[in-house]
Amino acid sequence: MNPFNRVRWFHGLFVLAFLLAYFTGDEGERLHIWLGYSLVAFLVIRLLTALVKVKGFPPLSPTFRPGMAVSAVSRSLVVALLLAISVTVATGLTMVDNARVLGITAAVPANVAAADEEWAESTIPPWLEQVEDIHELAANTTLTLAGLHVGFLLAFRRRFALNMIPGLANLAHCCRGLAAKIAPLAGISASATKGTILPER
Repeated sequence: MNPFNRVRWFHGLFVLAFLLAYFTGDEGERLHIWLGYSLVAFLVIRLLTALVKVKGFPPLSPTFRPGMAVSAVSRSLVVALLLAISVTVATGLTMVDNARVLGITAAVPANVAAADEEWAESTIPPWLEQVEDIHELAANTTLTLAGLHVGFLLAFRRRFALNMIPGLANLAHCCRGLAAKIAPLAGISASATKGTILPER
């Protein structure tokens, strides 16, 4: 697989896993937990790609050199994103009985589990509530940083940002071809249609 496509699909799946985890936080508890585990896997893989320097994956360390301001800010936002996701995941894991979810301990009968849950809710330690607050704050911070990351790339590296969407380059190519065929019928010169749609990478 093309190195850029590898990064693009990894990035897309990582984003999808986070968004699904974010929006299933209050409803799908089991799904939310497993999506959290998937985020742990994505974080580990991303850190390994940076350490091993896998082709296609950009380095994470910002480069503060003249003429590299855009790259430095972009990488700094990515590092901040990864740190925020790490805090989100770490706090999430502390609030879950991971052994039971992963099947390491024996399953508890439904009636006993319900009783345990009622007892646990009535005896929630104060520190766990604080961890939950940190978890929510970290998740919201991650979403905010993701918005800044996307906005920054669209402002300064639009072509790269749009090419990160799988299939968009092929769609743009098809649209260019269609525009070139329709333009003469509409009385528009073919040259006028060039550059109006995302250029190929």
